[in-house]
Amino acid sequence: MRTLFGILLVTLVQLQAQSQVGLEGIVVEKYYVSDFADSVNAADNFATYPLHIGSVTYRVYANLLPDFKVIQQFGSQTHPLNIATTTSFYNDPNYGFSTYQGTSVVNTRKNTTLIDSYLTVGGVATGLLGVLKEEDTDGNIGNLQGVLANADVSAGAPITGDDGVDGLMPGTPVLPNILGLTSELDVFDQTPGGTFTTSGGTIAALGGVAGVTTTNHVLLGQFTTDGVFSFSLNLQIATPIKGESQIFVADSPGVGEFTDSTLTYTSPVSQPDFVIERGSTENNTYFLYPNPCEDALTIGQRAATVGKTEFKIIDATGRIVLTSFYSSASNKVSTAELVSGVYTMALENDGVVEVLKFIKQ
Repeated sequence: MRTLFGILLVTLVQLQAQSQVGLEGIVVEKYYVSDFADSVNAADNFATYPLHIGSVTYRVYANLLPDFKVIQQFGSQTHPLNIATTTSFYNDPNYGFSTYQGTSVVNTRKNTTLIDSYLTVGGVATGLLGVLKEEDTDGNIGNLQGVLANADVSAGAPITGDDGVDGLMPGTPVLPNILGLTSELDVFDQTPGGTFTTSGGTIAALGGVAGVTTTNHVLLGQFTTDGVFSFSLNLQIATPIKGESQIFVADSPGVGEFTDSTLTYTSPVSQPDFVIERGSTENNTYFLYPNPCEDALTIGQRAATVGKTEFKIIDATGRIVLTSFYSSASNKVSTAELVSGVYTMALENDGVVEVLKFIKQ
């Protein structure tokens, strides 16, 4: 038999839960910055939109109070859901997806799958949920092609390698229910375009999803782009009281709705052109002349190297237009077929990469 004290205690807990606003905010994590090797891997696998060197992978989390869960991201006529970039979103050409689909851990380890652009309600791979890298305690799943190895300090810990943490922890991912969405999702899956928007669609998880760490961060999506990234989000979250939920909208909340300033976001305008640098031009092993050039470019060398030096010429869109090998006996490169503009030459010798720019007149 329940005592009066027990009934009052349950009632008090329910009233406290009702009075709490369950969303503490949206957290944007700079997850990874792509480098030359990643860009080459994407090109070799015929990516529709290039993986530009210096592209940033953002992860977006809902930070919830304990025992609250994310039920859905949604758009309505009064509160559209919008996720955008000023360029396009990158997606792996082999195993990419626009919403979480239960990709195996083995396939998640292949090529650039781990930095895909997609929407989710927590899930990243079979048996693995997304967590902040700073809360990841079990290392990383690695990469079968040896890419995604950049250690750009602006993105925190690397996501592969001996000291890497990939922001994945064991859990039970839920396949989201996608309602009211069709071609809107294409911008996340090998279709050039900068804007995802819906005024009647939802990405939902019946019963809701909680985070797998004590801070209760639930991954809402991951987005890789070389442009300025932005969003306006709307969420429904479940409270600890069975059957009750709270609605959060990006702006202009109606009766029974909440808002939070972090539901809207715009990334810094400037993005790095390249993330592999070897000091100033004067300290580089290689140099280019004449620069600007017309029909030919010469590669000069300030210090001796051992073994082969491979070079790649990359145009302003991130597309590799020429791959070859350099030697002191064969140091001239024909640029006659290149259109006028700014190009990048990446030279690699014994694992060391130098990045130089030149202008074709």
